[in-house]
Amino acid sequence: MQFSKIKKRYESFLCKKLQGRVKIYATTYRKAHDNPASVWLTLDKQKILNADDLSFIVPRNILYAQLKEQHMLKPIPYNRDFNVMLGFPERRALVDAYNLAEETLMERGNFESFYLYEAIMYYMQLSIEESLLSENVLIQAFAMFDYRLGKRRLQNLNMTGVHPTIQQFYQIRCEAESIINKTKKG
Repeated sequence: MQFSKIKKRYESFLCKKLQGRVKIYATTYRKAHDNPASVWLTLDKQKILNADDLSFIVPRNILYAQLKEQHMLKPIPYNRDFNVMLGFPERRALVDAYNLAEETLMERGNFESFYLYEAIMYYMQLSIEESLLSENVLIQAFAMFDYRLGKRRLQNLNMTGVHPTIQQFYQIRCEAESIINKTKKG
């Protein structure tokens, strides 16, 4: 699907108070290897969410290398049968370290462009209930701006212990709707 159509469709989900104020943008770095991309959201022309491949890949690779060194992970032994290599415990340990590096960066609010793009595509197919209950941080964050999330329900959300990106989007929506932010405890 063309990005212009994705942009138009995503922005159609925005509540009235944020329509025209929240915009989504994307770019591709065509002269860089593998065409890394950047996708970002702005509120009143200020970036509120950024998913950039270049600022994600380098820290992920550094963290991955640190985890391999810290846990003294060994390389995957060579075998002529590729399927045998896939079953080695060394491979599983390396995959786990790689996934941990990615999860750690995402917990810090650093996302890869594909993760944001995929979340937007999936979000637009979900009900508001499914979006609010999603395990994907970005889908939950997008739900905070959704016109299907009414003021009363927004006010009654328990925001204790949620990801900072979700909290940020919740805060923005509360301010836009002139709702006094009562972050619920327990």
